[in-house]
Amino acid sequence: MNDATDRHADRYGGPLVDRRTARVLLALAAAAFLAVVVYVGLQVSQSPVRSEVLAYDHLADDVIAVDYQVTMAPGTAATCTIQALNKGRAQVGFVETEIPAQETRRSAHHIEISTQGDAVSAEIIGCTTR
Repeated sequence: MNDATDRHADRYGGPLVDRRTARVLLALAAAAFLAVVVYVGLQVSQSPVRSEVLAYDHLADDVIAVDYQVTMAPGTAATCTIQALNKGRAQVGFVETEIPAQETRRSAHHIEISTQGDAVSAEIIGCTTR
């Protein structure tokens, strides 16, 4: 080592682990992170039913209409839970709707939710296969 490196080590101390150990630990951490990302990606991609709100419209002070899309394997039936929310994001309406088996992978649906207050938005809580 040269003189500057020796003074630096004397003042601050040497490294906690040598370079080889640091590289091995870094490689293990990267492999573990990659494994978690792959696992989560596989779990999300294998979801049997996916849903998305396309639009919502206020029909009256106590009714909101929701247009939504469901993606699932053809021939699969599902149950979707949809809620209407007010300004404070509190639930003011709730409905469970049955989606019969469809011939296509994607299908669009329309539902009207009666509310117990002024709804400003709607969201799908979730859809499950039957």
